Amino acid sequence: MCVGSISHLAKHFFSYFLLEHQHEKIAQSAHRIIHPATKREVRWRTLDEVAIMMQRKKNSDNGFVSHSALNIEDDDGGSAKQKPSNLLFAPRLHAVFAPSSTSSKSSFSKSKPGFFLPGVPMALKLILLSFVGFAVLVVFTAKGKHAHWRYGSHWRYASPHMPKPLGVGEITRMKDKGATREKSSQLSKKDYDQNYDDGASSLDATQRMLAQPSRFVESEKKLKQQLLKLFEKQNGEHTKKPKNPNDSMLGVKISNRYLGENLLPYPETKGGEKEWEKKMERRKNELRKEDEQEWNELIQKYYEVMENIDEENDHSDHTWSFNVGGSEHRVQQRIDSDKGEVNPDGQMAVRPPKGTERWPSPSEKAGTDTTILLQPAFGSHRPSSDAILVFAEGYDLSIYLAFMESLIKTGYSGDVVLSISSEEKLKPNVKEYLQSKNAETGGVNVVAYEVNWSCFKKSGEEASSSGEGINHCKMNNAFGDAAGNSISDPREPRPVATARYELYWMWSLHYNKESWLMLIDARDVWFQLHPFQDLLARGKVSGELHFFGENADAVKIGSSRFNRSWLITAYGEKNVSSYFEKPVICSGSTIGNQDAIETYLRAMVAEFDTTLCKSKGCDQGFHNYLYYSGKLGADDTSKVEGISKVIVHEQGKGIINNVAALREKPLKEWGLYDAEKQRVLNWDGTTSAVAHQYDRDKEVNIMVKGKKRQFEQQWKALKK
Repeated sequence: MCVGSISHLAKHFFSYFLLEHQHEKIAQSAHRIIHPATKREVRWRTLDEVAIMMQRKKNSDNGFVSHSALNIEDDDGGSAKQKPSNLLFAPRLHAVFAPSSTSSKSSFSKSKPGFFLPGVPMALKLILLSFVGFAVLVVFTAKGKHAHWRYGSHWRYASPHMPKPLGVGEITRMKDKGATREKSSQLSKKDYDQNYDDGASSLDATQRMLAQPSRFVESEKKLKQQLLKLFEKQNGEHTKKPKNPNDSMLGVKISNRYLGENLLPYPETKGGEKEWEKKMERRKNELRKEDEQEWNELIQKYYEVMENIDEENDHSDHTWSFNVGGSEHRVQQRIDSDKGEVNPDGQMAVRPPKGTERWPSPSEKAGTDTTILLQPAFGSHRPSSDAILVFAEGYDLSIYLAFMESLIKTGYSGDVVLSISSEEKLKPNVKEYLQSKNAETGGVNVVAYEVNWSCFKKSGEEASSSGEGINHCKMNNAFGDAAGNSISDPREPRPVATARYELYWMWSLHYNKESWLMLIDARDVWFQLHPFQDLLARGKVSGELHFFGENADAVKIGSSRFNRSWLITAYGEKNVSSYFEKPVICSGSTIGNQDAIETYLRAMVAEFDTTLCKSKGCDQGFHNYLYYSGKLGADDTSKVEGISKVIVHEQGKGIINNVAALREKPLKEWGLYDAEKQRVLNWDGTTSAVAHQYDRDKEVNIMVKGKKRQFEQQWKALKK
């Protein structure tokens, strides 16, 4: 039915109901019968009865009464039962009350009047009325459709339930916001053209998605096909049952996983269930290992991608507190003055030594009588040995294999001191592998520490992990009082990349001052030669500290937004602007004698205590500031106890080759990679002892991944 017809019907029905309501009120006033003697009301009468009685009285006044003509019973003085009208709807009011032409009194029509649904309870009438009201509302809403903001601009005529339209300002802001988001997430034009078709429909996109290869999806499809064959065989047994029940396939056990083409997800017969179960368990163990390996590879890819993303986004993370609320003024309070260094609270803070003065040890933050409680989870230090100190938490076995096996192949036989995840968080096989490398077996000796961290998000909410260094953490059970009772971490929560220098300092105390120590990253390091062979060839020395720079032509502190930001955040721009034309020195690769390294580590921890820079990456800012400010000893007149000299090696000209800055073209084109020999080279063509940040180069990264797979296969074979 069209909207106009509904509207017309509803209007007439509603007006008719109002008339009937008035009709009932008038009729009720006419129903009153007053007893002539008592002058009291006898009862309520229906309009029919009143009309008949009035007619009877009229006829009686004329001298005759005909009950049969009226076809009604005599009035019983009030006991007569109500006789409802047969009409569903009463006639109009003017037809019920007709004025008499012969008398001034009103009389009623002879026709039987009726009212709105006579005999129907009032509650039901109200329900019906509500339906009518709803219909009217629908009609009015439909008629007001032309005024809806979606169809026109006349908002004031729209129905009340309709949403308020957005103004021009709101729409403009939303468009600008959407454009910004789209700009920030769009692919390069080349990638877009290769991967997307502007005219493709959502159906095409779905088809492309479904066409993507997935081992798990394909396995589910093949499993269904195999189970359909089982269903057909079981249906066939209903017509031809086997003589031997053990040959039946009805009620056999079923696997809910695809087990391969050579093993069905069900036994061939009922009698072969036990043998099938044994095969199934063996196959499931194999698949479990395959899944684990595939998962580890996916996680590794994720870590690699996130590492690159993290580097790309470090700027926003490291500058979150930069130049806010007068930071220049607060930073200046922390810089050297004639009276010493002062922190924002006005307390004396750590300052660099003069003459033979030393930086205080990291433990003194909690008191002069503080002890170190942290002990190795397994392995033991060899004081006369050289050592490589590594913060290596959260990695899977492949990272440890690449690090350790490439190092072992160089002939290195010193200590490797690692910080690994707690046992419940450690990845599969890592602990077993590392424990196999100890002094008793000869060669490399692993000393592993499991550090217990309490980490927090920037909001203060507790976090389950360090969050790839984004969250801030405190070390638990690392320090104790004079009696050996554990005390809380004396420092504020900070990134683990900053806190690792405290661990390095604790570990360095276990070695002789002539021992060579290396501080190096774990994830992106590939050893090609014995890292200390050239240093050992010189005989015993002490106090030397070796730093390794990144390519000075590719990047300088001022041109690197990350390095520039770290220094400015920690020290203020006017205190570090003179370093902007200096080469970047990598904090992830340092070598030195034990006495020099121990002093350097005290200085690094002290810089955090002084600046309270909590951004991930500030440790590299500390590293560069210590060198370029001369705090580590710029010349003979400003020597620092424990450090006889500081040597900075240019990129590609020292033991450690930092290659991350060379991204404009592959290392092979720079002449820094020999693909045939699978060697990363120095600028003079010699082999780099340690290739750091190798994964930034695609070809070298592929080579190392292949080596990782070989090492993993060798480890599995050795386990068997």
